[in-house]
Order: sequence, then structure tokens, then C-alpha cells
Amino acid sequence: MQALPTKLDTAQALSLATEIKADLEQNRWVHLNGKSVEMVGQACLQILLAARLTAEKAKLPFLIEDPSEALRYGARLLGIESLLFVPLT
Repeated sequence: MQALPTKLDTAQALSLATEIKADLEQNRWVHLNGKSVEMVGQACLQILLAARLTAEKAKLPFLIEDPSEALRYGARLLGIESLLFVPLT
């Protein structure tokens, strides 16, 4: 399980995308912990959503465990909360 950083802003987007992409390319399930996230930007939310949809298409598990209120709120603002936090197993 990979812990998401406290601040998921544009500066973190490339690193987040690279790490998740590596898991998906290796056919490993994406298991993230979101409890420490205090701030999340649109770019990182788009990356998380794209990763979830990619995992779904590849029939790989995807889970964001224990999402913080800030992470949930950001997802809710974009209308993706119900998509992002439903586990794929």
C-alpha cells in the first residue's frame, strides 16, 4: 500500500502519475491510503480517476483506502467521489 502525500498539488502530479503508471504496467493492483491528504488539486484528482478507469479496463484491483475529508471533498467538487472511492476487486 502506498500512502498518498499530505499535499497532492500540481507539483506532485508527475510523481503520482509515474508511480501509479508503473503499478498498472506491471499488472499490480493500485492500493493507496488517503488518510494523510490535507489538500488535493484537480490535476491529481484527474490522475487518480484515470488510474481507476485504467485499472477497471485492465481488470486490476484499485482501492483508495481511508480517504481524508479533504480528498473526498475535492472529488465531490469534481463529481467523481462515487467513482473514485468504490473499490475494484
